[in-house]
Amino acid sequence: MATLLDWNALTHKCKSYIGESDYATTEKRAFSHIALEYLLSLSPEEITDSITDGPNDRGVDGVFIDDRDDKNVIHLFQFKHTPKFSKAKNHFPSSEIDKILSFCSDVLNENDGMKDTCNPALWKKVQDIWAALERRDPSFCIHFCGNMRSMVETQQDRINTAVAEYGSFSVFHHSLDSIVQMFLDKKRAQIDATMQVVDKNYFERTDGNIRGLIATFEATEIINLIADPDDPTKVRPEAFNDNVRIYLTQKNNVNKKIFATALSDKNSEFWYLNNGITLTCDTFSYQPGKRSPKIALTNVQIVNGGQTSNALFEAHRKEPDKVQDVLVLGRIYETRTRDITSEIAEATNSQTPINTRDLHSNDEVQKKLEESFLDQGFFYERKARQHADQPKKKRVDALAAGQALLAYSLCLPEVAKKDRARVFRDLYDSVFNNERTTQHLLVPLRLYEEIQGQKRELQKKIRKGEKVDPSLLFLIDGGYHVLFAVHELCETRAIDPYDLAKAGKSIPSAMKLIKDLVTAEMEADEAFTTNRYFKDAKTKARIQRAIAAKTDGDKTSARTSASTARRKPRKRVSRRR
Repeated sequence: MATLLDWNALTHKCKSYIGESDYATTEKRAFSHIALEYLLSLSPEEITDSITDGPNDRGVDGVFIDDRDDKNVIHLFQFKHTPKFSKAKNHFPSSEIDKILSFCSDVLNENDGMKDTCNPALWKKVQDIWAALERRDPSFCIHFCGNMRSMVETQQDRINTAVAEYGSFSVFHHSLDSIVQMFLDKKRAQIDATMQVVDKNYFERTDGNIRGLIATFEATEIINLIADPDDPTKVRPEAFNDNVRIYLTQKNNVNKKIFATALSDKNSEFWYLNNGITLTCDTFSYQPGKRSPKIALTNVQIVNGGQTSNALFEAHRKEPDKVQDVLVLGRIYETRTRDITSEIAEATNSQTPINTRDLHSNDEVQKKLEESFLDQGFFYERKARQHADQPKKKRVDALAAGQALLAYSLCLPEVAKKDRARVFRDLYDSVFNNERTTQHLLVPLRLYEEIQGQKRELQKKIRKGEKVDPSLLFLIDGGYHVLFAVHELCETRAIDPYDLAKAGKSIPSAMKLIKDLVTAEMEADEAFTTNRYFKDAKTKARIQRAIAAKTDGDKTSARTSASTARRKPRKRVSRRR
């Protein structure tokens, strides 16, 4: 049940987020921003681009197609925010069910008439959804998010029944109290635990400042580790380095198989069929040589095996006696060295960018950049929202700056667009190193912000239901490629790409060039989508060819003009004798 305490906590959180993204300009919009950030770990830019709210939104306020880490999940959002606590006691309006069901029906039937019933932002998302449905294993998640009570149970049953016929659909209800609980879950607490090994099935080795132990555990040891001490029927998300965002239970194919294997008559084979789990900790201790020793772990985190752990937890809730026979392979690594911890996390699990970012936040190069930016009056955020109390214009987010540098200096706009996690993974040393200056990070970021400013104006018009130039819709997905084009134009024109004022003058040319390319592609391909186009690595080559052609054309034109001027007959002047 929602309380005044929950209400005040969320209200203050919303107020603190105003201005955090281009969309979060009011408490109501900040609420939507918070939901998207906490549920899906989206960046401010991704959040703004996910919003479809406004006239002709078909009851869909936000759409995010999650293709990170080879996923293909289509998230649909309905947001409801009330400014009064008295109304927070009301249930989420069930009238929204019919709107979203109608939308889903049209999407799944590929109704071409949707273009006339959706605003431009939503229509673009519809095209992206259709493209996602052509890829492997698509699934839908519908989210009803409100700072109030959840939808009444009978209506929850109604939508669950309605989407059941489609398959691969999950419905989530996020209420005032559950959203506030997310804030608490995000505050990672140190977890100390004790786990018992099966018999003498363990092996230890030490190399320098890292110590490892490979052992076999009963599944119940894992279940006890991740169970919430205050409510053992729930998982405590702080046990996972890759914080659990949304666990799809048996709806997810991988989790479904793990769940089924754990409860099958052949669950004794689980140890052989599953990769097990990987844990990191500050220290672990046990009595060597002893049969079935108990291992004491301090500050333990599961960095790989979240699906396995959660599926076993669910299986245990359903049939605890069956799970007693399940054995799991476990790898435990003890180290206080952050670099090694990061490498273990990255090598054993595809981390979300925010978690990998945290692992790098104390690197020397990050600290040096923070100090250099501070000397220039800027607040460099090694960690997300590190300087939330400072003016937005004075804050430089490490991830956002890294993405801009990827697109601009490293010529990887498609990576900046579709795989920002790589900024803090395999491309980290290319983005952040001792050769980088604050100028290298700040100029691309400021140029990108200028490009984004034009996108923001476009999105504002869409939300207000105003008429927009459809040829400019490429800006929603193509900002990093415009930035890339600016850098290429600077190189071609012998302009210093790190001279902000001079480089900025190339933005209009870059936008026109991209617009012309997109227009030509749309005319040639009826199934064209900007989302797919700007995720394609070949697109930057097309941009480079277009710039080269334009440059050659300009040179030819200049030579022709000069030649014409030389051949032009001179006007005769009469002379008096």
